[in-house]
Amino acid sequence: MSEPKDPAARASDLRAQIEHHNDLYYHKAAPEISDREFDALLRELQDLETAHPDLATPDSPTRRVGGRPLEEFAPAKHLVPMQSLDNTYSPEELREFVARLHKLAEGRQLHFTIEPKVDGVAISLLYQHGRLVRAATRGDGSTGDDVTQNVRTISNIPHRLNGHPPARIEVRGEIYLPKSVFASLNTERDEERPPPFANPRNAAAGSIKQLDPAITAARKLAAVFYGSGAWEGDQPTTGHGLLESLEQWGLPIPEKILEAADAESVVSAVESLGGIRHDFVYETDGAVIKLDSLALRREFGSTAKAPRWAIAYKYEPERAETLLLDITIQVGRTGTLTPVAELQPVFVSGSTVARATLHNEEEIERKDIRIGDTVLIEKAGEVIPAVVEVKKERRTGTERHFHMPATCPSCSTPVHKDGVAWKCTNPTCPAQVRRRIEHFASKQAMDIEGLGEALVNQLVDASLLASIADIYSLEKPPLLALERMGEKSAANLLAAIDTSRSRPLWRLLNGLGIPHVGVTSARDLASHFHTIDNLKSADVPTLLAIHSIGDIMAQAIHSWFQSPQNLALLESLHTAGLNFGERDEPAAPADNRLTGTIWVLTGTLSISREEASDIIRRLGGKVTGSVSKKTTHLLAGDEAGSKLDKAKDLGIPVITEEEFRSLAG
Repeated sequence: MSEPKDPAARASDLRAQIEHHNDLYYHKAAPEISDREFDALLRELQDLETAHPDLATPDSPTRRVGGRPLEEFAPAKHLVPMQSLDNTYSPEELREFVARLHKLAEGRQLHFTIEPKVDGVAISLLYQHGRLVRAATRGDGSTGDDVTQNVRTISNIPHRLNGHPPARIEVRGEIYLPKSVFASLNTERDEERPPPFANPRNAAAGSIKQLDPAITAARKLAAVFYGSGAWEGDQPTTGHGLLESLEQWGLPIPEKILEAADAESVVSAVESLGGIRHDFVYETDGAVIKLDSLALRREFGSTAKAPRWAIAYKYEPERAETLLLDITIQVGRTGTLTPVAELQPVFVSGSTVARATLHNEEEIERKDIRIGDTVLIEKAGEVIPAVVEVKKERRTGTERHFHMPATCPSCSTPVHKDGVAWKCTNPTCPAQVRRRIEHFASKQAMDIEGLGEALVNQLVDASLLASIADIYSLEKPPLLALERMGEKSAANLLAAIDTSRSRPLWRLLNGLGIPHVGVTSARDLASHFHTIDNLKSADVPTLLAIHSIGDIMAQAIHSWFQSPQNLALLESLHTAGLNFGERDEPAAPADNRLTGTIWVLTGTLSISREEASDIIRRLGGKVTGSVSKKTTHLLAGDEAGSKLDKAKDLGIPVITEEEFRSLAG
């Protein structure tokens, strides 16, 4: 790469770009560029700083790891810093890495291990006397986010280690979303929630940093461990021995670990691992090559950012060539029309692909995608199929330009453009109705068991459902006329619908499909306003006073409650007997004994955290997620972690569950 005319300006521009992409990757779990493109930016900046040492700054992204800790979580300082790995994309650079280590070894024999590079979120667990006391993300390498309560919900992470572990040890690994769970999760997300996760790493990052541990638990995360930080007491002598210790203590380790002794066997092992990686339960984006001797690891040390004794080899994304047979349209629950590529089925990255999203009309025009084209398919993050390239040289002249339809393919209503999206404005559009009802009945909303996609389609097709409110008018005789609907199934469905009338207000707010409102913001709105009537009369400044509500969401909420159609829906649901908040808690608490108090909950209680939080709120108190100087009480159950330590440091009263029961009556 040629030297830029103004190295200082280019370095400044590169730092800005890298910080932007770091923020998207680590904090928003929504990367815009591939790892390869990001590494190219970082490498260009490294080369500039090497050629012009005066351009290197102490806070340069070439000297830092990951991103800053999030404000929503308590900071957790690692006992031993968590570094990242240098990346390589070529076998030749892999050979150069081995040659560098042989030079440092000065004739001593070397052994290497090669293990899968799991596409997840780096995590550090602190165990004291075998008990899990803290879990922290990588953060900036020195300090991460305390996500202990969320990590406790992950089923394959032990709360207590087996055998005789060290008195204190930091265990390092990755939290990931199993491939099967990832596929299910993305089918539940639609255009009014965050867009589908690009890959399992983003999904895991978004899941582990939920403010509500119940949401994390529902995501069915898993973990794998491969290293350590601080370690008190005798240590193994090799990386192999370290992994064996982790496994004996009950911690999951990588499924496949290969060995090598020289550069060619390292390259061969990496290629071999690449051939079987699609069989793993987790997604992998490469292989990690490590020096096996722990003594040599310590001797060879690290740079400011990465260890010298390890490197990550990134595999080329797999691509496949196929024909684009047609472009069809999907209609979302808010009417957004999304073009979808219908492909001649092709095998890529471990599975057969027959469809791929094309996002919007502008994406099709930008890539000049035409029906009948030969296209290259790649799985973004090796999971979501994407059309990455058109083989224009293969065109025969029979290919057809695609044009967005003038009318909705579901209801024939004229569509209009809203930004980059085309939308159907017919609120009774069957496709929209289906999606709205599915969302309303989902587990994260009104949780109506049995009312899933297949049955919703049947009910809409039979004209038994035309809106959310119609759910509460269903009767047994018409249900029994449906295919595969028996007496017991109909009775169970009607019972589940009746039960949903008493669901708490936050579930209703989430189920209504208010733009940009998800589970967390629905809980915050319910906690702040208590009833639909209070929320309905709130203006934008009032909404903005809530911590989790921003400008866009506030405007969307206010506009939603101004719509005559939405007000008519609320009236129908109120007539059907749904809880509009009045049944969540008394209009006036029985007493105000906890008024002015701010509580944080930690550890395992005999009742759910939701129950304990409800008790505190009914008595006038507030519940927050992290300990601060404003916290007045910490309710601590069994196996309380870092929140307990922080509360003690700040002099905040620690309340046991027995004391809480007495205090709350």
